[in-house]
This record gives sequence, C-alpha cells and structure tokens, in this order.
Amino acid sequence: MESFDQSVLRVLSDVEFITARPLSGGLSNRCWLLELRHHTPRHKPDSSLRSAPQNVSYVWRPNAASSRAFGVSRQHEYQILSLIQSQHIAPAPYRLLESGLLVEWVTGQVVEEEQTTSSDNTKQLPLLSDVELMALQARVHQLPMPTWRLEVKSKAEHYWQFIPEHVKTPLLHSVYADFQYNALPIGFADTCCHHDLGRYNIIQTEDGGYKIIDWEYAAAGDPSLDLALTINANGLDPLMAVNAYCSALQITGTQEWHQAVALWQPWCEFLSLLWFLVGAELWQDDTYTEQALQLLVTLTDK
Repeated sequence: MESFDQSVLRVLSDVEFITARPLSGGLSNRCWLLELRHHTPRHKPDSSLRSAPQNVSYVWRPNAASSRAFGVSRQHEYQILSLIQSQHIAPAPYRLLESGLLVEWVTGQVVEEEQTTSSDNTKQLPLLSDVELMALQARVHQLPMPTWRLEVKSKAEHYWQFIPEHVKTPLLHSVYADFQYNALPIGFADTCCHHDLGRYNIIQTEDGGYKIIDWEYAAAGDPSLDLALTINANGLDPLMAVNAYCSALQITGTQEWHQAVALWQPWCEFLSLLWFLVGAELWQDDTYTEQALQLLVTLTDK
C-alpha cells in the first residue's frame, strides 16, 4: 500500500505529522489528506492562557510527474489562493513547500446536479442548480485577477510534448495542426478564471455555503472560454447557461456571449482531447484513451 513521505514536511518545525490517507477523485494529481498537530497556536491566544496543541486537516498537493505533464504550477496555485483568500470562496493556503502545497481541508460534501439517495436511504448529496452554478461562475469572474494568463495554444503545445509518439496518428497530427494554425476566438477582456469549474470541484460547507477547490488551472483569461469549459464539464445546455450567467452579472446584450461561447466550444474539446491523452500515458488508464477517442471523433465529424 502506498505510504505518505513524511520527509516533505521536515521544514515545518512546529508541526507534528499524525495521519495521512490518499484522496480519490483527483484527475490531474494524486493528493493526500493530512492531519497535522500544531504545537504553537495558529492564532495568537490571550497571553494569560495556555493553548493546547491543535490538530488540523490539510490537503497535500504535490509537485509530481503529473503536475509537470499537465503544466500545473504550485507557485501560481498558492498565489491565487492567497489573492482571493479574503473572498472565502476557496480553501485557504497554508504553506508552499519545495515539493508541494498545503491547503486547508474543506469540510463538506461535493455537490450534485440532482439529489441522490444512498442505498440505505439516509444520506442525500447537496444540490446545486444550474442557475446557482452560473452565479458561482459569475462570482469567480469578479475575483481579483492573477498576473499570469492561460495561453491556449501554448497549453496545447505543452500537452503535445507529453503525448507519446506512437499515439500521434496522422489524424491526430492533422487535428492538432489545424487548431494550432487557426486564429483563436476573440471574446472579452480577461478576468480571473478557474478553468475547471465542474460540480466535482464545488463543496457545500457545513454552514450551507459553497467553496470551490482545485485552483491549479486558474489564471487570467477570456471569461467566455471559462464559461464554455464550465458548460462542457457539467453537460449544461449552452443557451440556458449563458443566459443565466449574463443574468447573474446583469448583462443585457447576451448575443455576443452566445457567439463567443459557441466559438470556444471546439477549442475546449481540443484541449480536453490532449489532456486525456496525457492522462492516459501517465496513469495507463484505458478510460482516458476512450474519452480522447470520443473527442477526436467529435472534432473530426464537424
């Protein structure tokens, strides 16, 4: 059984390692839930009181082969989480270390599109409606903007370098060359973008609010691209989603947004195709290859 390498925490002199367990569900990375004991209080107490050691849960987000292959920067992730910490929309960053990032563990449940009941009929997953999801998307685009941006063609080129040569069929070469040659859609002025706002990355917290996790792909970017990515990730109806998004931001001229999202859709599929092929090589998982082949068929049928 895989074990956590405690040596990565050796620079944290005031922290004692308690337990670790691997987290499931992360596609780009394999992260860990850690319980650490703080021997000095995280918030300065009244000097007249003695403070007992505190046990705190964190997510360890490592620098690994997967983060390099997907072009993930823990430095950028730490910076965006620090930039938006006061907005209470994301986990608070704790420490950026040489080998990874420690962030707050968000207690709660991943949201679902529809309420589902467990087999014993006792537990229901929280519901986040499509309209609420679009309001959350709008809120992300109003956050302070990071200094780096998503350069779509550069990201595609990065993925391409991590796809093995035997996978690069003539058809895949043709699709890649076509997209890299074509001009990018012109949408709107850059905003803060999450670039992976699936319901799988939204937690309903114990107080009933919502927090967005996994900001590793966050960057400045065209908000209509981010909106298109969100529509694809959640299988939303584009007409409904764009209208709900514009309503949340009180945008009256929706036609430009519909057009921009439609133009970005094939680019979203193209990036996803390359992402799944990188994942297939990293994890040797046939489901990644199957997803990539479906996207390749979709792109070549258009």
